[in-house]
Amino acid sequence: MNNVSSTPGSPTNYLKSQVSPWVSRYPAGSVIEPHVHDTLQILYANCGAMHVRTHGQSCIVNPGRAAIIPAGLEHEIHMRGQTEMATLYVGDLRNFPLLNGVSSITVSSMMKQLLLRTIDRSADNSFTPSRNVHLLGLLFEEMQTPDLKAPHFSMPTDRRASLVCEMILADPVKNSCLKTLASQVGACTRTINRIFRKELGVSFCEWRQQVRISFAIDALHQGQPVSKIAFDLGYSTVSAFSYAFRKQIGITPTLYVSRKPNMTSASMSN
Repeated sequence: MNNVSSTPGSPTNYLKSQVSPWVSRYPAGSVIEPHVHDTLQILYANCGAMHVRTHGQSCIVNPGRAAIIPAGLEHEIHMRGQTEMATLYVGDLRNFPLLNGVSSITVSSMMKQLLLRTIDRSADNSFTPSRNVHLLGLLFEEMQTPDLKAPHFSMPTDRRASLVCEMILADPVKNSCLKTLASQVGACTRTINRIFRKELGVSFCEWRQQVRISFAIDALHQGQPVSKIAFDLGYSTVSAFSYAFRKQIGITPTLYVSRKPNMTSASMSN
């Protein structure tokens, strides 16, 4: 008898998978309260954007990024603008790399087509993984490409620092100083910074920078001009924003836009 390969990208890993789709539209400001699934969830925004929060992590989902949420992980979803959610639930998936938390990935042109095609096909009652094993194999192979990992940010477990994070996430554009935020949760700036460094390994300012860049990526995918994003997020100049963006992402926002599909030319202006 011949041995059958069972590496992570092998089609044989998807023969016994249970695949089901979910597509729904939500108005801006909608919130899906904390919940769990007993299957792996691939969450994508065909239009609009979502903010996915778990205990200890948070990420943005938009037409340029998707979230992979492991089974059993409690999470909640906040809609940023009118959103069309496209979700693929996959159960009994063998040999897929274990996830310790939510994972954020960039959606390449190929992945988008594979994901939407899989969602479309799996909505048919006649869909079976065995008949679509190569489609699933290509999708999950593409999802595991290291270059597609997208930024997400960690959340502290300390109640006071967590409340400060919630205030930032609720309005990342607002430029409240740490002293003001800390006083609202009954702490001092030194205490909050100490918690951030102890739990997350970064200062509060560094963490807020991560959040702003993540929201900037969302804005770029919405076609907003680089200059508008820079000033909306509180940067004094476009060059200062570009420097912060390049420091975290590795390329300038203008170059990022040029590499991403389905972005309007308006977002290229400086």
